Amino acid sequence: MADRWSADQIRALAPDAASVRAGDKLATPTPWRETGATAAMLWGYCAGSGTKPYQTIVDLGGPAFKCSCPSRKFPCKHALGLLLLWSQGEVPDADTPAEYATAWLASRTARAEQKSDAPAPAKDPERAAKTAAARVGRVRGGIDELQLWLTDQVGLGLAGSEVDTYRKFDAVAARLVDAQASGLATRIRRLPALISGYSGDAVDWPEHLLEEYGRIWSLCTAHQRIDELPDCLASTVRRHVGYPVAKADVLATPGVSDTWLVLGRRETEEDHLQSRRIWIWGAATRRFGMILDYAPTGGLLPTRPVVGHTLTAAMHFYPGAPELRCLYDDAAPSETPTVNLVGTLPVGSIADARRRRAAIIADDPWAMTCPAVISGRLGRTADDTPAIIDDAGTAVALPDIANRWALLLAATAGAGLRLFGELGMRGFDAISVITGERVIGL
Repeated sequence: MADRWSADQIRALAPDAASVRAGDKLATPTPWRETGATAAMLWGYCAGSGTKPYQTIVDLGGPAFKCSCPSRKFPCKHALGLLLLWSQGEVPDADTPAEYATAWLASRTARAEQKSDAPAPAKDPERAAKTAAARVGRVRGGIDELQLWLTDQVGLGLAGSEVDTYRKFDAVAARLVDAQASGLATRIRRLPALISGYSGDAVDWPEHLLEEYGRIWSLCTAHQRIDELPDCLASTVRRHVGYPVAKADVLATPGVSDTWLVLGRRETEEDHLQSRRIWIWGAATRRFGMILDYAPTGGLLPTRPVVGHTLTAAMHFYPGAPELRCLYDDAAPSETPTVNLVGTLPVGSIADARRRRAAIIADDPWAMTCPAVISGRLGRTADDTPAIIDDAGTAVALPDIANRWALLLAATAGAGLRLFGELGMRGFDAISVITGERVIGL
């Protein structure tokens, strides 16, 4: 039989907090019947509001989920409840799966094989070159307009920028989307949040807004000179501007084989698009990686390993510096070895994390955050903001931690701790806490 997952690992799969609570309510034998488990699968029927129970299946190898309920969440509360029930040892082992579970797994396998065997459509190099040139022209036109707008903002002064900010910036972002510069559009759309984040300080928000204007201007200027830049820097500029990179092209590059620890997960939704960042750490290569997935609101994101799990795979990194974003071939088999990689993590002080961030910015001037593992204790800054304080007495704020503060205190019992997260301009965004040999997502 497969090693059972912990409740924390299962809850990390949930799309939101409401799903966690709903799944916990179903983690009892009462609503379930005809449940079973093999090394590869879980299955069972869960009573719902109607007369017909919901048929629920979990493929532990993905993990992947199937449920006859009408929920649009993935995984649904029934799949979470079945997993939690299994983690408690209350799903009986079986020699063979139920017939409906076997049929579903066979159909998934057949689709995967059909997809991998399908020949790739032939590309027309001439047409591809014309399409790429047309896109560059549209992007340059959008950037020209953006630079004129930035000139007006600075020339007229920043006073009044905090009034009706979303409508003011959305129009500019929409024009950049039309120009196929989605990366720049995202930066513009984030400006209102930057202003409101400093709205309590009449001095700070104009300063930070002007800094961001400067970063956007420099990115525009770099794109206008992109043909003169070194290949690595040019790739970095294209990434920030919003040029897509085909998944097949990334997978065609040499992979970095290692055993990777899943350190944390962050999900956001912006402009009808949901995104998920999964941070990983390679034990042998001693490097971070970040798997980034997108899906329309209401759509399904690809299935990925849960926080705290490990996998053995070749990661293919996207072009540009620093090399952080990566992906692995979903069709290639990957193991989930039961090894402890926590001891290999680069745990350091706040000064160490800041030096790492400085090195990343030296390679990528438009980088917003830097992954880091910081050792210290919980505390508060002089203005009573939650913070982590390292052994040297240096503190860094933990922004937006209010709804996770209780979990953080419970996980650490108020003792010293190690936090994994992203160090940015506003502080350290804590994503996971490391206790002993466990990684717990926040």
